[in-house]
Amino acid sequence: MSKRSVLVIDTLRATTTLTTILDRGAAKVLTCASLDEAFHYKRQDPALILGGERHNQPVPGFDAGNSPFDYPPDLVEGRSVILTTTNGTQAVSRVQRAAWVGLACLLNAASAARRQQMQNFDALVVCAGTVGEVSWEDVLTAGAVINEWPERDWTDAARLAWTAFAANQTQIAQSVMQSRHAQHLLVSGMQRDVAYAARMNQSSTVPVRGPDGWFYHNV
Repeated sequence: MSKRSVLVIDTLRATTTLTTILDRGAAKVLTCASLDEAFHYKRQDPALILGGERHNQPVPGFDAGNSPFDYPPDLVEGRSVILTTTNGTQAVSRVQRAAWVGLACLLNAASAARRQQMQNFDALVVCAGTVGEVSWEDVLTAGAVINEWPERDWTDAARLAWTAFAANQTQIAQSVMQSRHAQHLLVSGMQRDVAYAARMNQSSTVPVRGPDGWFYHNV
């Protein structure tokens, strides 16, 4: 793992939200695996914005949730944000030994792929999934990333993801809506979040982990 460049994907919703936070002018974002860790940082620096969710529900005591709409520019511009979620930030914690870590979603798939291809390490895409299960929307996003890679670099797993993407790329939003996780979010009234996350290549921002463990805009 230490000699790899890794893109972590959690399209619904952590990597979409984190990309949006940086798009809207935040200085940096730190992902935390646990609520205790997140609250620890907030106690150390009350000026931090504390955001995230557990099982798609807001966390009492947090400043914001895991919706990209929770982070308008007038809240986040120039500020530092802590984010902890059920799936995405857990996946980030599992690749902490990688030489390079970036975050991808449908919004920034092409830009994220190009950033990863600039690294002199073996490339790996990690899909966060949903509570240990494969998530269709993450597979589609992985395929969108792989679509930007030279085919000579594809593994069989990469080809499977690309095949899913290629079959659905002309109707990507509708395909995302059909995923099990999206359906759960829709039932929970989060239609706007799902529609936002299903837009492809709308952002050139790629959250990249810095030497201090925080994610920055295209470092």
